[in-house]
Amino acid sequence: MHRRTLTAVLGTIISGLFGLVGLDRRSALAAPAKTGMGGMDGMMSGGMGGMMADHNMMGPMKLGMELFERHAEIHRTTEYLPDGIIDATVSANPETARIIQAHVIEMYNRMAANRPFNYMMSPSASTMLQNPTRYRRSYRLLPTGIEVTETSDDPEMVKVIYAHAKELDRFAAEGMPAMMRGMMGKRM
Repeated sequence: MHRRTLTAVLGTIISGLFGLVGLDRRSALAAPAKTGMGGMDGMMSGGMGGMMADHNMMGPMKLGMELFERHAEIHRTTEYLPDGIIDATVSANPETARIIQAHVIEMYNRMAANRPFNYMMSPSASTMLQNPTRYRRSYRLLPTGIEVTETSDDPEMVKVIYAHAKELDRFAAEGMPAMMRGMMGKRM
């Protein structure tokens, strides 16, 4: 990928993230810096609405981004069932294993609390987050990660579960490029 194209794509992603949390260009420029150089520390940790706060979509996205950065340390196995999947996501790195566990638990907790959001990095996850009653999910913590079981009696939801497992396989294998292809509708 050419550097100019990558820069444009990253700019679009970042701009979209700001827009989703209600921080457009004009309000970003007008907002006073609370802490840190150029206000970045305040913007990320508390000022300007705390974009990385757990209560908004940047909390789960922060863990997801950490996993993209560590994708080479992540290994997945998936068993496809007639009504869903059983998969294990693991890492030999204890910190990466902890992040994997935290990310899954946080997403499942969001669904249990009926707090869906559009998860830009994963179209299938957005569908799953917005339809938590259409499938069953459980997890089992492993010493090196997590095992999840996701099943449904709805054939359309089973397709979404399969798509999500395949998407996660690509994320673990390729990292950010796989995520960007998904966000850009495979145009990259």
